[in-house]
Amino acid sequence: MALILRNISKIYGPVHALDDVSLTVEPGECRALYGGNGSGKSTTARIVSGSVAASSGSVEIDGHPLDIPSPRRARTMGIGVTFQELSLLPDLTAAENVVIGDAPRHLGFFVDRRRLREDAYQYLNEIGLAHFCDVKASALQTGEKYLTELAKALYLKPRYIIIDELTTTLHASEVEVFARLIERHLAGGGGALFVSHRLNELRRFCSTITVLHNGRHVADERLEVVSDADLVGWAGGREQTPASAVTVAAPANRATAIQIERLSLGRKAVPLALALPAGEIVGLGGVPDQGQKTLLRILAGLAPAGRDAVISIMGKPLSFNSAAGAAAAGIVFVAGDRDQMAFATRSIRENMLAPFIARGAPLPDDVSLRSALSLLSTRYAGLDMPMNSLSGGNQQKVLIARCLLADPAILIAEDPTKGIDVGARADVHRLFRDLSAKGTTVLVTSSDDLELADLCDRVLVMEGGAIAANLARSAGSLSVQAIVAAYMKQEKAA
Repeated sequence: MALILRNISKIYGPVHALDDVSLTVEPGECRALYGGNGSGKSTTARIVSGSVAASSGSVEIDGHPLDIPSPRRARTMGIGVTFQELSLLPDLTAAENVVIGDAPRHLGFFVDRRRLREDAYQYLNEIGLAHFCDVKASALQTGEKYLTELAKALYLKPRYIIIDELTTTLHASEVEVFARLIERHLAGGGGALFVSHRLNELRRFCSTITVLHNGRHVADERLEVVSDADLVGWAGGREQTPASAVTVAAPANRATAIQIERLSLGRKAVPLALALPAGEIVGLGGVPDQGQKTLLRILAGLAPAGRDAVISIMGKPLSFNSAAGAAAAGIVFVAGDRDQMAFATRSIRENMLAPFIARGAPLPDDVSLRSALSLLSTRYAGLDMPMNSLSGGNQQKVLIARCLLADPAILIAEDPTKGIDVGARADVHRLFRDLSAKGTTVLVTSSDDLELADLCDRVLVMEGGAIAANLARSAGSLSVQAIVAAYMKQEKAA
């Protein structure tokens, strides 16, 4: 009795996404699936879920072959799955999304709406979202959407659950909810295949690990007997230098890049006042949805500032209310949610040139495009490949490379390394520091406090649209512990 993959290969045109991969997940076991971007992790998950057919090899679930690959067939055989890309239907309620795969019916035909709500309530209550039963998915915050995806997967009572990068979007308190549900699933004899780039989470939730590199199986180990350095080396094919080991001196006599006064972002009575110098990397931390993303989107021209706010960019009053206007002012925006940023069916070249076309700027040539992509070790077959032919992490690398080409005065980065492996994350941090050294102001959010502590010169912990703590590296006050302590005090006081 186990979930067994035997000699799985998957070929997309010239790309071998998987090459002869085998692994086993036993009942009660949580196995980590680890590797760099483009290593085949998500492809493996999709093959197990039935949404992608393997080119060769077999999937066996408790002794029965997944002979006709389809999501419905996999579900009926006991497979549950959560993917990086949300599958919730925005116009349905949270309850309707949870039961959509197997809604209770009258006489086998008509949806029993009373039972639907009762059944969904049980699962939403377990993740602390019972009060959102009748709320449309489009109104949920990002973490709430991903927890609803987990409730949707668990509703079908799967024997084995595939978790693809779910926790990268969750705050610490939401990760605790996830931990409780997974521990109960394993204690009940279920199994799990857990895909994540976060080694601390892999060690917390998993007992065993399978490592992939460029679509090939390179290691199967018990996590207790291997070091992080071993895992990173196997996954990336090279040793990594921790991002925090790199230090860049702050430029002297810096001009003010962003000046904000009387900006109201939340329920706090005190409006936000903030000055950010050129060449500084500033992180916005704290509990999610405390004004961090709203502030980024106002500066990126994606949300209105309010009539009382006074905002200056590079000494000039903010006079734009669109992304194109922000781009013309030297502001570039990148988000971890690739659906917002990428043209999935368009080529890599078209995606990288889109911002230049939008503002009528000269277009970089193919040599420049390839050079930017190489800085992030992007894995692709050619600039004419459609974006949706790349792994999620490689798509994100394309979007970040696009930002570098623009040589921005201000870079607005919303969880930019979401879904990116540890090696690429170090590359992104290095590139952000290079931009900072040249005078670019970087304003960044992240779902990972460690990333903020490693990357930033300063972290502003936000609560209710106000600055609750200002933690500066130069003052010796910036650390993961300090960030967590700042927002944990807020949560306890709430």
